Amino acid sequence: MRKLFAAAAVLTMVPAPAQAQGFAISGHIGSTGLGGGVIVGLASEVNLRGMFGLIPGEPALEVEEIDWALDLPRFALLVADFYPMSGFHLSAGGLLTSDGGELGVTGTFEGRTVEFNGNNYTGSEGDELVGQFLLKTFQPYAGIGFGNAIGKLVGMNLDVGLGFGEKPTVTVTPRGPLADDPVDGAQYRADVAAEVADIEDAMPEYFRFYPVVVLSVSIGF
Repeated sequence: MRKLFAAAAVLTMVPAPAQAQGFAISGHIGSTGLGGGVIVGLASEVNLRGMFGLIPGEPALEVEEIDWALDLPRFALLVADFYPMSGFHLSAGGLLTSDGGELGVTGTFEGRTVEFNGNNYTGSEGDELVGQFLLKTFQPYAGIGFGNAIGKLVGMNLDVGLGFGEKPTVTVTPRGPLADDPVDGAQYRADVAAEVADIEDAMPEYFRFYPVVVLSVSIGF
């Protein structure tokens, strides 16, 4: 986490050169969560931008009778914006994630019967599936956008782009009474592991891309 913000600070706190066009701060909402940013105008057609975001709360979803709670990483988007025409920009840079790119998940299925690798298991109190989807910490980013924070007292900006990574590595560790059962625990753990391997093999290629859609409001100085 410290490395993430140290890298962002280096990029966003470098003093602007003499021909700098201005400075702005922003707040945003989008697929990188809620956050803020700093924009520095380096030249009339070039801005340097750092944005930091986190997804608030604890998102959850149900998949095949299992309730999954998600522990999402924080994001930083560090880009240079090039303006070939007024109000429209091309962006290039990097998308960074905290915690080594680890997206944590915890699944519970108390009182429900779930199939793993062709065998049925009924969950009880304490049965959990603790896992990680491991993303790349740094993903090259390319995108387009509309709006320019520099030169305006109040501005709006829309960014649409992709972080280019790799398909996530998936790990899941079963815990609780089923996993600890002296008779059937080994089979249960093996069945969960086989299911995870199938999920990773079947994961679509597009999962290596992280979509970025961000709407921001800026205040210029």
